[in-house]
Amino acid sequence: MKTNDASANPYIALGTVIYAGLDGIRRNLPLSSALDVDPGLLSVEKLTEYGIKRLPTNLGEAIGHLKSDRILLDNLGEEFSRVYIAVREAEWKAMKDMDLEAEVNLLLERY
Repeated sequence: MKTNDASANPYIALGTVIYAGLDGIRRNLPLSSALDVDPGLLSVEKLTEYGIKRLPTNLGEAIGHLKSDRILLDNLGEEFSRVYIAVREAEWKAMKDMDLEAEVNLLLERY
């Protein structure tokens, strides 16, 4: 699990983390083994061996993952999910061609 950054809504972030934990308990999912190395330093083979999937590298990829996560979308509710995704897609459309400095400046102004 990755820690959230400052642009995340803390209520949504915490709620989804709690829901994910409860979902794991309900479905009796096993805990992963503890990892005592930085996963960012592992080879693709080792990541696969440990069952670690890379996080999305941009907002567009993250939106795609969210759209395919039925468990999380159901928890958020149909209306909230639809609106949240629409807002994030508009944000992605507006920022996807910005260079990093322009994106950071925009996010600093907003958040």
